[in-house]
Amino acid sequence: MMEQQRQQAQLDFVRSGQNIEIGTMQGLPFTLEQLKATTSESDYVVETFNSGLTAVVYHLKFGEQHWTLKQKRAESLVKNVDGQTSFLNEVQRRRDLTLAKKKAPESFRHIIDTQFASYTDGIILSPWIEGELLTNLTGDVFRQIFTTIVNLELNGLFEWDFCPGNILLDSQGEIKLFDFGYMYTFDPLVHFNSNGQATPLFHGIERFETRFLFDYLLKNPVNLLSGALFDLYRVEKQCALAAYQHKLQQLVELDADQTVIIRQETINQRWQHALADDEALQELYLIESYRSNVLDLLDDLHGKSCSLYTLKKADLVLQLVENHFEQLKANNAFFFGDEELEKSELLAKFSLFRKDAEKYQLGAVED
Repeated sequence: MMEQQRQQAQLDFVRSGQNIEIGTMQGLPFTLEQLKATTSESDYVVETFNSGLTAVVYHLKFGEQHWTLKQKRAESLVKNVDGQTSFLNEVQRRRDLTLAKKKAPESFRHIIDTQFASYTDGIILSPWIEGELLTNLTGDVFRQIFTTIVNLELNGLFEWDFCPGNILLDSQGEIKLFDFGYMYTFDPLVHFNSNGQATPLFHGIERFETRFLFDYLLKNPVNLLSGALFDLYRVEKQCALAAYQHKLQQLVELDADQTVIIRQETINQRWQHALADDEALQELYLIESYRSNVLDLLDDLHGKSCSLYTLKKADLVLQLVENHFEQLKANNAFFFGDEELEKSELLAKFSLFRKDAEKYQLGAVED
């Protein structure tokens, strides 16, 4: 219900023609009209990043200053309401985050600053981050990400899309989050996420695991052996548990709803149990791998924005169902009605999903 209300409010805002503007262009060596007219051919453009599904990003240089310009696509490549309104949502969240950073700069130091944004002009301008996409995951990186997730959630901001292209590591070893098109508001003392209590499967660290970690483990960019991949998962879980123990403590101190506290305790206890025993951790690895690859597959299909890796995820899900159906079922790993299906029915369902993923290929544009 909350999701539908949020989507309707966004559509109503789009139709209203109202604007949201953040920050200032005062004192900058360029004009708003210049930014709106920017293309990859503009002489101040250093690089163009055309892989985003809802906006094109430019690296600009004026004198010695470097900037990031996010320019709204005329039409989002994600074919659903959240995709069509994600630029509006990002401007709204940039407004919220600008205020949050002023109140608690240390809690939000991993969130990029916003110099200027205008919804109706389709422009978001930020300082350029000298950094790279994450290729090496470490305990320090996990701790930075999870601290940020917990701080966001305790401040009523739920990020759904921690995909690989949305987290940078700067030259000082600090992670930076800079894309908020799918970050929504919620009440952390009453709700599980921005869908209220309707979808308990989703939480902040699950979102990172689904959109980033298990994608990383599948792609394996640094060619780790299977044992090293599992060891990396163990480190991630240790850091995740520490962050969620802090979150639980804060929820208790803030007198959160009992259902919220019980859910958080349940997640923490499950991870604690798994980390105490290798066999239990292997089982959790299987369950969470299934969960995250299914959710990511469904997300791509829902947005009709599939890549070759969507097909690989479909293949992995089919393999997990084929080889581990009984173990997954015994651990309540199935969800969204799949609990009622037999093995053959699940295999048939995901085989059809794989065919849909072939149909919705985006070609060169990837998430």
